[in-house]
Amino acid sequence: MCPSAQAPATQQTSDPLWGVLVGTYLGLLVTPLAVLGVVHLGGESAGLLYGVTVVALAVVIGLGWWATDRRPKLAVRLGATRLRWLPAAIPGAYILGGLTALSTTGVVGALAFSFGLGAMVVGFTLGVMARTRYTDAVLDGVDIVAEFRAGWPGPLRQRLALAVGAFTLLTGACFVGGLLADWFALQLAGQLLLPLGVVTYTSTEARDYTVSPAGLERRLPVARRLTPWNAFDGYTRTDDALVLHCPWRVDTRFALADLEDPDTVEAAVAGHLPPA
Repeated sequence: MCPSAQAPATQQTSDPLWGVLVGTYLGLLVTPLAVLGVVHLGGESAGLLYGVTVVALAVVIGLGWWATDRRPKLAVRLGATRLRWLPAAIPGAYILGGLTALSTTGVVGALAFSFGLGAMVVGFTLGVMARTRYTDAVLDGVDIVAEFRAGWPGPLRQRLALAVGAFTLLTGACFVGGLLADWFALQLAGQLLLPLGVVTYTSTEARDYTVSPAGLERRLPVARRLTPWNAFDGYTRTDDALVLHCPWRVDTRFALADLEDPDTVEAAVAGHLPPA
């Protein structure tokens, strides 16, 4: 697990978007349970089930928004831990349960599957938002030592592209093969693994970075991520890159060709990490 960074001490304000998404997430999880309860009580008409779905979803979204608005520090606290990804994992039970029970539960199984997919997407979005809000809170008022934009060296990215292409073809073949052979396990494995190659490759693209006493910040188009210095073992400067070594994930690389002043960036990093 990645070591945690320093705790933020900034004052939090209302965050409507966070509240709406938390309420939506809870609504997507609670609504199938409400519909299942109505079916067990004997209510099976389409109109009734539709009404229960709409009312339950609206009520839970509102309650979730209200409860979250009363706890403005929730996003920052969640973003400080790995538990921020838990909301994206919980709906997996709905997806698998809905698929396996589809033939016996009908509309309830379909609702659990579809709402589970939606909750997984919203849960992942909440994790990214929590991490960004935590980064904002930690870096508030912190002096920036260096700021630059860089990606991986070109030759290394080309080799990775070939590997990712082969991996994508393999996982795509697994998905199609499982679909044609009606082999659910193979289909699910291919479907889940298929995006990994693309995600891995896009992580090597040029991004904006800042160096500060709090850690290394990586700025994505719609998110920010802070990695504390104690998550790295040290750094190495090669012929084409500045490499920050991390024991629990892929090393962070900055192509020297992307840096306007590699020596300045290295000096900023060296102020917090020892040479490896």
